[in-house]
Amino acid sequence: MVRKLNTMSIPSYIIQAFSLAWQTQKNAIKAERRKYFVNKEKEEQLEMIRMILGNDFEAVKTTVFVELDKIIQSSAIVENINSIVRAFMNISRNRINQEILNLIMFYHNHRRYKAGKRKGKTPMELLTGSKQEKDWLEILMDIEQKRKTLSMAA
Repeated sequence: MVRKLNTMSIPSYIIQAFSLAWQTQKNAIKAERRKYFVNKEKEEQLEMIRMILGNDFEAVKTTVFVELDKIIQSSAIVENINSIVRAFMNISRNRINQEILNLIMFYHNHRRYKAGKRKGKTPMELLTGSKQEKDWLEILMDIEQKRKTLSMAA
């Protein structure tokens, strides 16, 4: 990502400064009680870069932030899955079978995000680009109904 930005003739110290501001912005999302101070720090960082870049500030900021937003934080994904599975593990006394894992996977892929930049979307919508009209539970019930209908017809 840094090499790509360097090929766009963005100086490395500007990339570093924007990266620091971007990381501070990410921290502001997580900092509940300290949000005011973290946001103030981010604004100060961006103001320093604005003074250096002048009229080019917005274009360079957008370019760098778009590239930085492409970074996938795998630990966040793993923690998300762990938080879902943990509830089932506690209930089932650590005895979890493939059917339960499939149900968890289905839930994770079809549930709507409640917060963040993906709010209101499902992982499947983000992957396929097509709108999911029904709630995950309604989809699951439709699948079960079709399964029952097919087994009765056989």
